[in-house]
Amino acid sequence: MEGTNVDNIIFIGGIHGVGKTTLCNKLSHQLQLESHSASKIISNMKKQNLPSNKLIPNININQAFLIEGLNQLETEKHWMILDGHFCLLDGKKNISKISEAVFKVIKPAALIVITDSVKNIASRLKNRDDEEYDLKFLKQFQNEETAYARHIAKKFSIPIYIFNSSDESSSSLIQFITNLGVI
Repeated sequence: MEGTNVDNIIFIGGIHGVGKTTLCNKLSHQLQLESHSASKIISNMKKQNLPSNKLIPNININQAFLIEGLNQLETEKHWMILDGHFCLLDGKKNISKISEAVFKVIKPAALIVITDSVKNIASRLKNRDDEEYDLKFLKQFQNEETAYARHIAKKFSIPIYIFNSSDESSSSLIQFITNLGVI
């Protein structure tokens, strides 16, 4: 597998309900960067919506659609934000890591993991999806997402920033991004 056509992707991950879309929209506006959702790219390529229950039975197939979709993006900007995941829930609600090969192909210039208190995440998921999640499960999911992101960062020598949305302002995150040479 070769790399994608997109240069300098800032990959922003985090578990469902952590606030990725909100933060990506804010960063996109403040830094004048294109922002894309991996889920939307996959849905557009498959010409169908992803399941609302967040269970993804064909994770590897979906990632192939993501890579194909990234290659079809006609981006005018040198940098872009990609909102996605390091881990997903498979069809049996098991936490499954996205293949390292996907990150090798995407070649992100930086990784950002958004974290939050599991109570806040559970509340967002209840309000947004009318889904109840066990707090212990959400904590395990978030811990695995963060640990795997660190693994990917180390394996491919990618700078990483862990952003806790309930504990810190976005100014240090914006500084991390601008230090990449974005602005």
